[in-house]
Amino acid sequence: MSNIVDEIIKGRKTFFIAPDRTLFPQSYLEEYLTLGYECYFIDTDIFLPIEVKVDIILSVFKDSILFFNIDAPIQGNTWNHLIKGMQDKYPNALFGVLYAKRQSVSERQALERQYLYSIGIQCGCIQIEYQKKNNFQLIEQVLYANQAMGRRKNVRAVCSNSCSFQFTAEGQGVIQSRLTDISISHFSFVLPEGQLELADYEKVSDIAFTIHGLRFRSDAVLYMTRPVETGILFVFAFQTKSGQSGLDPVNKQLLIPKVYEIMVENCTELLNKLFTSATRKRDNSDSITDLQSVD
Repeated sequence: MSNIVDEIIKGRKTFFIAPDRTLFPQSYLEEYLTLGYECYFIDTDIFLPIEVKVDIILSVFKDSILFFNIDAPIQGNTWNHLIKGMQDKYPNALFGVLYAKRQSVSERQALERQYLYSIGIQCGCIQIEYQKKNNFQLIEQVLYANQAMGRRKNVRAVCSNSCSFQFTAEGQGVIQSRLTDISISHFSFVLPEGQLELADYEKVSDIAFTIHGLRFRSDAVLYMTRPVETGILFVFAFQTKSGQSGLDPVNKQLLIPKVYEIMVENCTELLNKLFTSATRKRDNSDSITDLQSVD
């Protein structure tokens, strides 16, 4: 894998399989980002069975948690059979189940017995509410309980050419380049050795950023440097105009959806390539089987 792909797959990720967006909207995922949770939706489709998608996710994102919405329709299978098969195949995998609120306590208890005790999933059997406003905190608690944050306090988005910066360094002129990654607390970039000389924890004022079309300015403090193959990696921590750690509130609210947008594009592009490849292999296999049956 390339270095960029290696960076994309790092860190714990949570995938919600076949989510009910009427009860659990995607906008929640942006807000979970600010809390340190990297979450994605994976939808079902007619081209690739969901169990194949799960195989691919677990093969690439090895440190991941998967929650299945067992109320969603799936073709040619039942959720309990599918999840049992996945749990048997991946005994150490972190699986959980979401379902809309049931009318009776006995029905809820039956689901818990089935998934928690008979199948043995580790991440819970969670009943979500019909009022979606109640589900944000409910799912946040589930993420916290299952340590979905992993070891990273802030989720980083790996940047492409659409993320750049520019500032003037005293006595060194204009410094501009592409960002390596960005979060709501830090950003980093690589420059050739000797192009920029800064002291540890030195402040740089009025840095101009362009992040996926969003333009804003912020101060930052040099957090650390280290040599890499292509030069020197500079890691900065954002600083507000008043000297506090982090972004000014307005910039933070503007940046959050952009960071999530980049993350979704990176993850989706990678998975879609793998899903498409798997679909082609299945189609070719089916074609060969069809020809053999004709012969």
